[in-house]
Amino acid sequence: MRIPEEIIKLVDTPEFQRLRGVKQLGLANLVYPGANHTRFEHSLGTWYLARKLSLELQLPREDSLLIQLAALLHDIGHGPFSHTFERIYRDRLDFHDHMEVSRRIVEGKIQICEDGGELPDIISSLGYEPREVGELIVGKHKKRYLRMIIHGDIDVDQLDYLTRDAHYTGVAHGIIDLERLLTVMRVFNGELVIDEKGIEAVEGMLVARSLMYSRVYFHRTVKIAEGMLIRAVEFALDEGELEDFWKMTDDRLVIELEDLGDFPGDIIRRIRRRKLFKAAVIIGPEDLTAEEKKSLTTLYRSQKKRKKIESELAEIVGAREGEVMVELSIPELILSEPRLKQVEVNVLLSGGKVEPIGKVTPLASAIKRRQTPRWILLVATLPEYMEGVKRVWREVILE
Repeated sequence: MRIPEEIIKLVDTPEFQRLRGVKQLGLANLVYPGANHTRFEHSLGTWYLARKLSLELQLPREDSLLIQLAALLHDIGHGPFSHTFERIYRDRLDFHDHMEVSRRIVEGKIQICEDGGELPDIISSLGYEPREVGELIVGKHKKRYLRMIIHGDIDVDQLDYLTRDAHYTGVAHGIIDLERLLTVMRVFNGELVIDEKGIEAVEGMLVARSLMYSRVYFHRTVKIAEGMLIRAVEFALDEGELEDFWKMTDDRLVIELEDLGDFPGDIIRRIRRRKLFKAAVIIGPEDLTAEEKKSLTTLYRSQKKRKKIESELAEIVGAREGEVMVELSIPELILSEPRLKQVEVNVLLSGGKVEPIGKVTPLASAIKRRQTPRWILLVATLPEYMEGVKRVWREVILE
């Protein structure tokens, strides 16, 4: 990538360089050993695609550079291990998600690096209001097509991470026709649409995205490892022994938790040696009644209730607190990655008519109905407590 001087100024900031220490896929490298790529190269890739798409769409320079700034900085607020701690952001911090953190950093309202703080001045020197870049990062802008490039059904963020994650995990299901997708996008009546001749490329991307969630992002071993790490952080926060963890890199957080000893230290040693909890219970949506599914959704939304159930299960089977964990997939998916359910990409048909892709091809609506991932409830624990958990989980969780 040939990076122009105005972009290099941003890349060279402490905030952007920090992303070298934040893995793109959290703890997925415990399952896919090649998945060690970081938010740094993903952010550069997203910028590159934004620039390339701007040229394809022949956007005016002021729109093109604005899009590039938002694409480059969209993940600047990611905490350690990327999406792993989004739940804690919502429950314990004054942030809805990492995008809100990114926005505040870009606008100069918070600092994530002690030696940082230059981003707003650099953005201003390029002729843009930091607030405008921040709003575009969270999907707000008066020009609909601009926000769709960053936050759409098919946006440059997804185009990069699907291609990149498929490459580094070796999962061929994630491969998409990237070049084709870039060339079939159009701006029509103020919004981003797909030319009719690009329908097959879009179908391929929707299939790839759905399968990557099943195979990689919600792989049950990955979710168990990340769940263990979440509980180590929760324990440290409850004890008042961890501050500003969201500013840390992966390595720094691991060292902090390991130095605490006790439960957090034990969890880190287990993750280092890949001595993970095992799945005692794996339940798909077909195994639950409508009432039980509703009960699980309520459970997900209440951290207090989840912790109470985990403690009760642990006490019954004789485990320490934290050694039984309850993970739910679907509500989390809807909350943290709503784009998975968005398949209503608009298609520009011959004659100038625009239709949602679901009306043009049945494959899109079929993908929307597909259950991703296949499990909805997972209860994991140490091997010695598995049988006990299997006996009592239903009466404790679904009572």
